[in-house]
Amino acid sequence: MTATTLPARLAPWKWWIMALAVLGSLWAIDRWNNAKPAPEAINWQPSPYSGSGPPLSYAEAIRRSDIAIANAQAAARAGADQWLMHEIHASELMARAQLSGDYRDYAAAQAALDRAFAVAVKGSGPHLMRAALDFSMHRLAGAEAQLAATDAYAVPPDPGDRAEIAAMRGDIAFYRGDYAAAWALYDAADRLVPGSAHFRRAIFAARTGQVDLADAYLAEAEKGYRSPTPQTRAYMQLQRGILDLDRGRLDDAMAHFRAADRLFPGRWLIEEHMAEVLTLQGKTRQAESLYTGIVQRTGHPEFIDALAAIAAAQGDKVRAERLYARSSALWAQRLKLFPEATYGHAIDHCMAKQDWPCALRLAEANHKARPYGEAKIKLAAALLANRRTDEARTVIDAVLASRWRTPDLFATAADIYAASGLTRKAAQYRSAARKMNPLA
Repeated sequence: MTATTLPARLAPWKWWIMALAVLGSLWAIDRWNNAKPAPEAINWQPSPYSGSGPPLSYAEAIRRSDIAIANAQAAARAGADQWLMHEIHASELMARAQLSGDYRDYAAAQAALDRAFAVAVKGSGPHLMRAALDFSMHRLAGAEAQLAATDAYAVPPDPGDRAEIAAMRGDIAFYRGDYAAAWALYDAADRLVPGSAHFRRAIFAARTGQVDLADAYLAEAEKGYRSPTPQTRAYMQLQRGILDLDRGRLDDAMAHFRAADRLFPGRWLIEEHMAEVLTLQGKTRQAESLYTGIVQRTGHPEFIDALAAIAAAQGDKVRAERLYARSSALWAQRLKLFPEATYGHAIDHCMAKQDWPCALRLAEANHKARPYGEAKIKLAAALLANRRTDEARTVIDAVLASRWRTPDLFATAADIYAASGLTRKAAQYRSAARKMNPLA
């Protein structure tokens, strides 16, 4: 557990799990495709891309999003007593947040939703949009409460909304480690709208050791789009690449990531996965160049950490410490703004710096918020790093007894059992990890 090992996998599961949050956000945003138009009195900013089809690049998507947000904000100001206008504003902010990954966009969306509820009649308001935001920020209880509010509607939601409500409840069950309940709720969603849970089932299958099934569900999910945009097609390529990356198939993973980048160029989420593969392939200089560009454009601390890890692996401790200090300040800001959404990623930062008490503190908070497989694995690793081996083994055994099956589970179990002096069992778990991913 040293800083020099970090580049091998910066965060092995983060984008698969975050895909659930993305789904919730995108669904809530898409609800406004046929929304009522905003007041005609608004001086709408014309879009230079109107009528030209979907955006063909990340930069173009961000430019369009900026215009949409400005228009929605103007409409919300003109119709300040109409909660629908504030909800539309929030939906546009969430759309940009999904692209940018910027917590400030999520904070602005939250403020817009607060304004919506402030003017809404009791019992009404943007409950589903707020549920999507709460879920995106890993506030499970908040999302659950917002979904529960829809049960009291005088007019029941339409089948499409009810399908998404069931699926989101499935996601909440997934994060709580109740995998049987999650699958049953995905079944309920599919009964309302056939195929609506395919993408979620892909994520479920990938985390429970059924990678080929996950790939099949991804294919079915993509077929469900009548006219997929370049952004959607790129996202599906990205997910297929992550499947290959999790199996240690680096060339196949890179082929998918490059295809995604061609379909929707400029998206940092794609580029960071390319950088991850390059690091694993030993192409450190190329990886460092990609990470540097991503940091310049986004300022995201996880990629500053990636640069720090590369510097540490090269023996440049001074530069690594300087980069870690820079990212530490950013992690502190995120923890203050959206703690639940930050815990899981900030753990990696603390582990990389070998700040074991920090890692354990965050791992315990993360596990309390979302006690599912990933959180338990991170908690077990943090306990081991703090020399609390018996407790680590208890936690990892709970994951081993569940349906969760990933290379990281078995690799972490191997470390814990080796530290416990149970070398034969450790070797078995190490073999299981390498069978799933030779690079584990």
